[in-house]
Amino acid sequence: MLLSNFGDQIIAIQHIGSTAIPGMLEPIININVAVPSLERINSFIEKLPKIGYKYIPERRFSDRQFFPKGPDSKRTHHLNLVKISSETCWKNQLLFQDYMRTHADTQKAYIELKTRLVEKYADNRDEYTEQKSSFIREIIEKAKRPSQP
Repeated sequence: MLLSNFGDQIIAIQHIGSTAIPGMLEPIININVAVPSLERINSFIEKLPKIGYKYIPERRFSDRQFFPKGPDSKRTHHLNLVKISSETCWKNQLLFQDYMRTHADTQKAYIELKTRLVEKYADNRDEYTEQKSSFIREIIEKAKRPSQP
């Protein structure tokens, strides 16, 4: 659906986040859609709501634009329109998921952390996200280091 509507504007599409890592449980599918720039995103803003994604102008950042899908109380998808050159929104997302796919012990620790945070912050998505961010940053830094032979 994304490619048929925006194929000439999209560089790449990546399934990211916990649902992209085998063994991780997460109710929301996260998708990053890479574009050359966010300067010409009006067609996305116009067409994504027609296929179920909500445009949230206040969630627009310098290197990404957020479009959730599903009712506010039960999101099913998070689509991030991101600049392909974005280190935080494109490159780091891929580093994190690749690291998690190959390090079962880290994956287990992340599952345990997320389980605790879901219980503690069930009604506060922003705090849940903030509380797991230091773990994610730590993994991204590990993933950036050259692997040892």
